[in-house]
Amino acid sequence: IDVLGNDALRYFLLREIVYGQDGSFSFDALVQRYNSDLANGLGNLASRTLTMINRYFNSSVPYPSPLVAHKAPDDAIKQQAEAVITEFGQLFDDYQFSRALESLWGVVGAVDKYLVEQEPWAVAEKEGEENKARLATILYTAAEALRIVTALACPVLPESAARIWQQLGLGDIGKLNLPDLKWGQLPLGSKLGKIEPVFPRA
Repeated sequence: IDVLGNDALRYFLLREIVYGQDGSFSFDALVQRYNSDLANGLGNLASRTLTMINRYFNSSVPYPSPLVAHKAPDDAIKQQAEAVITEFGQLFDDYQFSRALESLWGVVGAVDKYLVEQEPWAVAEKEGEENKARLATILYTAAEALRIVTALACPVLPESAARIWQQLGLGDIGKLNLPDLKWGQLPLGSKLGKIEPVFPRA
C-alpha cells in the first residue's frame, strides 16, 4: 500500500486470486500485474485518448459521425462494451471477480488495438471534412469505451477511477448509478478535466 496504493493492491488480489481459493502473493507479481494492466493498460488508454481529444478537439468531446465516417470496427467496440456491462454485473453477483476483471480488461485491450489500427494521429494530418468526422468518431468511440471501463472498475479502483472520471469531465463518480450504465452517455461537446497520469509505471 505504501508503494503502490490501495487500488493497485485491491486490483491485484481480486484479479490474481480466484475468490474463495488460496492464492500466492509476491511483490514481483504485484508490480508485473500493476505495470501490465494498470500502467500500460488502463492508464495508457486514458492518457492516449484524452491527450488526442485535447490536441485535436480543443479538450471537447467530439461528435461521432452517424453515417459518413462510421465503420465496422466502431460498432465492434460498442458491442463488446455493451456485452461487458451485462457480463461484469452477472460475474460480480456470482463472486467471480477475477473473471469479471479479465473480461473488462478485454475491452481495454480491444480499444488499444482499435486505436493502433485506426491510426487517429494519421487521420488528423489529412485534410477535409470527412477525415475530421472520422477522427471525431474514432476518438469518441475510444473515450466512451474508456468511460464504461472506468465506471465498471470503480468498485475495485475507487480512487483511480474517480481521477479518470474527472479527467473525462464527468465530475463526481460517486453520483454514478451503475445499473443505468449504457453506451452513448458521454456528453458530446463537454470539456475534459485536467489530464495527468493516473498509474505511473512502477
